[in-house]
Amino acid sequence: MKVIAVMTPKGGVGKTTTSNALTYILGQEIGARVLLVDADPQGDSSTSFGIEDEQGLTNLLENHITAGGRYSTRDVIRHTKYSNVDIIPANGYLTCTATNLSNVNDSGQIFRFKTALEEISEDYDYCVCDCGRLLDVVIINILVTADLLIAPVKPGGFEVSALENLNKQLATIRTYNHNVEVKILLNMARNTLAFKGMETWVKQRSGLGYFSTNIKQSTVIEQATLKKLPLPEHAKKADVTASYRKIVEEIVREVG
Repeated sequence: MKVIAVMTPKGGVGKTTTSNALTYILGQEIGARVLLVDADPQGDSSTSFGIEDEQGLTNLLENHITAGGRYSTRDVIRHTKYSNVDIIPANGYLTCTATNLSNVNDSGQIFRFKTALEEISEDYDYCVCDCGRLLDVVIINILVTADLLIAPVKPGGFEVSALENLNKQLATIRTYNHNVEVKILLNMARNTLAFKGMETWVKQRSGLGYFSTNIKQSTVIEQATLKKLPLPEHAKKADVTASYRKIVEEIVREVG
């Protein structure tokens, strides 16, 4: 099972849309077995895949049997209505989970997610993690497990600062997970000087990998969000959906 984390320390850049689109395309269209992990306290990925207000990831991290709790990994997984797609949901309590774990006097606390996934490593081909923007203990658990970190960004000076901070933070993550690959996904692309400047910075100065396909700004993304549906289900034939299919092709080709 390959673990893909979608994370940028900046809000409103399309992390959840990206996570859900990749999950849907991998599972529904390609036929891979996919586990989606909602690691954002907002729980938007859970809602998009039909699961409301469940604290699956909280139970996994705080009360897994390997940590003395009563839940196995399979206990917190929920089936969705989509072929080949299961989910570990989350809700607002995940914020408390980050605090609770940070107060645990145990250096192994950042490996709880990794240990829990070992239980189901043969059950899925991919695990896609929709991460919150804060690099708290919950997200560190995911990043020390990830094979690929996808960092969506949009044009703007603050985005550059966020990526620079992420790059610095990854230096620590790599002491525990030196194999993690990082690729920037240029999002909300449009024909403006601001976007072209951002694209130049990413490709020439960021020092990070990037996807060859950009995701164009599109109103159908907002429509899918309003309907609480994965983008490819809402707009199968849209250009932006076709772009996400190209991203999936790159992932399959490079990650396996």
